[in-house]
Amino acid sequence: MVNQYNQQREAVRNERAAIWSRHEANKLTYQRSVEQARTRIGLNNEAANRAYLAEQTKVDEARKKAAFQQQALLAKAIGDKGSILAAGRSGQSIGLLINDVERQKGFSQAQINATLDSKRDASLLAMESTYIQNQSTNNQALSNIAFNPQDPYIPRDPRTPQFLRDPVGLAIDSPFAVA
Repeated sequence: MVNQYNQQREAVRNERAAIWSRHEANKLTYQRSVEQARTRIGLNNEAANRAYLAEQTKVDEARKKAAFQQQALLAKAIGDKGSILAAGRSGQSIGLLINDVERQKGFSQAQINATLDSKRDASLLAMESTYIQNQSTNNQALSNIAFNPQDPYIPRDPRTPQFLRDPVGLAIDSPFAVA
């Protein structure tokens, strides 16, 4: 009987050790997957920030280019007005010619502004696409996190005996138990 008890006790110890080692392995897998997800999300966010900066740089370059084009357009319009006035013409035709220069300048400015607006809109769409892609990749990283294992149920250690209790609360094998 003692031999059988020792064998059962050893079996319970082995079972407890196996359960605990599986738990530790699962916990380690969980912790590693959380760390990998954090790293991946950090890299994803960094890539998205760089894409945003690239798009903002494109818009800034387009604004600078448009500013230089508008300045060149203004200088050309001033030159055209000056040549009309220097030609020595008189009458209503001078006013019409100057108005034509202003009209052409207005069309050119509208074209420059439309191009700038188009580049800005394309950049906003690219940034939104980058954001959506970033969120999707971050969700993939989060979905790859392993389950967080709960503390396992471990069988009682048989080194401490468990006494049966009677309804009064005294142990059955107690010397104070009533037979």
